[in-house]
Amino acid sequence: MAITAPRGQFGPEYSPRLATSVAACASAISRLDARILVSSVAPAWRRRAAWAGYAKALQLQSVEIDEIDVFSWICGLKIPGRPSLSSTLNPFEDFLPWQIALNDPDPFAWRDARPIASSEPAGAADHPVLVRALEQLRRDCRLDRSIIPWLGLPFALRDAGACATPLPCLAGGVKGFRLRKTAEQSDWAAVLNSLESAARTGLERLHDLERVYRDAQRAIVAEYRPGALPRLLALTCFQPLLGPQSVADRLGLSVAGASKLLERAANIGLLVEIVERRSWRLFLSADLAVAFGFAQPKRGRPRSEPPPLPADRAIAEVFDDFDRQMAEIDALLGHHTGTPASP
Repeated sequence: MAITAPRGQFGPEYSPRLATSVAACASAISRLDARILVSSVAPAWRRRAAWAGYAKALQLQSVEIDEIDVFSWICGLKIPGRPSLSSTLNPFEDFLPWQIALNDPDPFAWRDARPIASSEPAGAADHPVLVRALEQLRRDCRLDRSIIPWLGLPFALRDAGACATPLPCLAGGVKGFRLRKTAEQSDWAAVLNSLESAARTGLERLHDLERVYRDAQRAIVAEYRPGALPRLLALTCFQPLLGPQSVADRLGLSVAGASKLLERAANIGLLVEIVERRSWRLFLSADLAVAFGFAQPKRGRPRSEPPPLPADRAIAEVFDDFDRQMAEIDALLGHHTGTPASP
């Protein structure tokens, strides 16, 4: 039997199908939260996930933009053939404050941005924490027509106890929450499905990024003279869209040297060249090249993971050095900066 919440007050009608959706969504969020807490590439993943979450929030604001366009803006590299954004608005003006709040350990850092402080009604504690977080989103987006409520969902999920830290890829919601005073069952089903899909995609991309990290380690060990390759591969994890000029600026190389280094990474399969113009070459991390449609996924049975490298002091030193390179790149990029890189 469905448990009916009073219409116009708090929560959905818990039909069997909707209750299943709540459980599936909560489970997907929990799996992602548990994996990110122990992942060696968590800082790089959070940086990328913030770009994906911000793209979703912009789409809910009816901005005609794709996820790759947000990646392009943050990395400061225009992809030929992509439509230009309207010059009458600045869709990225809220990105930097949001990313600063995401990296702020203060759990109250984002609450000042909420349109109004409101307490939950009586009986709210009887609902799942996921529904309580979504109800906060619904109340906020009715009061504030800006992008802020959509960006606040990762914090609402954290505050409700659905996850330990804000997961930026879970920014978003559903337009019906803003358009209707009383949310329909279809709105609840849509937001739960969207949130579950975002959590699953976030986990898949975390797995892909960890595989890139392991492949980078193997590639460095296999190189006779790795040179600047480890630093480039560390940069790729944090800034997956690269061009010769941007690499030259970040790593202190000549443009010609940066171009050869990018070709070297492409030859070992860690980068994909998506623009081959002589004067304007662009490379994208191999995992995202497939996700964004610049490369075809491999057909057939997935390849098995290569066996771990044997325990060896020299190899351990290579791995430790690569981890130091990752930390240095994280610091170089400012960790929470939202300023685009120079093209």
